Amino acid sequence: MPAATSIPARRPHLQLQLQLLILAFTASVLCSCKTAKSIVASVSVKPSEFLTHGHQLKEDRSRSAFLGNWWTADKKLQAAVEAKKKLYISPVRIDAVRPMKTRLAKAEFSDKRREKKLIELAEYAHKRFMKAFQGAKDPRYTIVDAPSRDALTLDLHILEWEPAAFTGFLAREAIDLITFPAVGDLLWKPVRAATVIEGRLIEPRSKRPVFEFADKEEAKTTIVLPVQEAYPTGQARFSIREWARQLELLLRNEPGKRPRDSSPVQIWSF
Repeated sequence: MPAATSIPARRPHLQLQLQLLILAFTASVLCSCKTAKSIVASVSVKPSEFLTHGHQLKEDRSRSAFLGNWWTADKKLQAAVEAKKKLYISPVRIDAVRPMKTRLAKAEFSDKRREKKLIELAEYAHKRFMKAFQGAKDPRYTIVDAPSRDALTLDLHILEWEPAAFTGFLAREAIDLITFPAVGDLLWKPVRAATVIEGRLIEPRSKRPVFEFADKEEAKTTIVLPVQEAYPTGQARFSIREWARQLELLLRNEPGKRPRDSSPVQIWSF
């Protein structure tokens, strides 16, 4: 009889241990989101030839939230940039997007369907970057509709896009239902949605870049229902909004303010 009653008695204890383990992991990620993003993403961000100084990109958390950054050391170019008060944001390019890697995404997305979604993403990205600069509380630049000799040019390129696969979303939610919230996100992390962007800021008279960057964002681990992963472009749109906000703040260069990443663990994400 003692042996028979000891088994049920131990189950709550094991469940409590598992809950504490998950909470501890979540807390550790929240406390070190910089390290988490750097370890997970930086090794995968390999800029294309779109960036002139892609091989020189470095992480600099004191100035930027992006994984890779390059600033010109040319004093004359720096002075020319400081004098500019206008910015032209060119249409976002998708002409060299790399192939999908995850099997689930490949199974759900034909090349034609992916191309259609990429066009939508490029248009969305252009609108969100425009909105970030136009809607800034104290904007540094006036946005113009065409290139000019007195306006900097911002070129953007979506380099990688792994769509959110609906089968993966359903599988993760099923795991969460029989275990605990976010367990499915952790177990399925290698096949989750991810997006990579790269960009460059061009001085108009010399046509030379003065700033280049690249960054990768993966789907957040979400405690409550991850709505952004329930549709294909959800994670990418979330990332684009963050990138637009971060770049506007970086280029505004307001003393005492610097771009920050959102935590890789979210209570709710959309």
